[in-house]
Amino acid sequence: MSEDIFRHADKSLMVILRDMSREFQNLGTTFGFDELNVLGTRKTVNAMYKRMNAEILAEFVKIALLAFVEAGGDEEEFDAHEFVMTMLRAYDPLSDFVYTREWTRKRDRLFESIIATERGNQEMRKSLKRGLDVLANQVRQYADNITIGARLKAFKSIGVERVMWVAVDDGSTCKICRERNGRVYLLSECPPCPGHWHCRCELWPL
Repeated sequence: MSEDIFRHADKSLMVILRDMSREFQNLGTTFGFDELNVLGTRKTVNAMYKRMNAEILAEFVKIALLAFVEAGGDEEEFDAHEFVMTMLRAYDPLSDFVYTREWTRKRDRLFESIIATERGNQEMRKSLKRGLDVLANQVRQYADNITIGARLKAFKSIGVERVMWVAVDDGSTCKICRERNGRVYLLSECPPCPGHWHCRCELWPL
């Protein structure tokens, strides 16, 4: 059961996201709004995103390795960094984008939003909050994607042939996930999990 794995991912990422929030807040006090330096702003935003990206990537690697080993995989046979980078560079039908490209796009959109913002701390704070919210949402979703992906890779490596779809059955469970709950699938024919954005389903080996 991987409940602790997902909890670990949430806990570890909350630390990073909290630091990201502090970075975004500090960014709002970095510039002089009367004579906004466009080149300086771009440099500051790029540096901030580069630093955050490195921290998040390192955490994704830890999450992948932990999930792979917890699912029964041999740590010596798993290149967690390469696995994560492959996932982040690939098109994901769930998110409908490539993570690495979207990360760059969000960085550039934040810069453009800052430049386009009318002078004033209130407008700046709103712009920064929007930027942080969409970025944090992406990071947390991909933590789940990486966790499940690493578990599936471990299942394949140890010869698991069938898995059971396990959904959290409560008032927030969607119809599709509720119908799949408890169903058994061949590992090679299982529907994509997570099944949708913010899906809380898991696959258990049989």
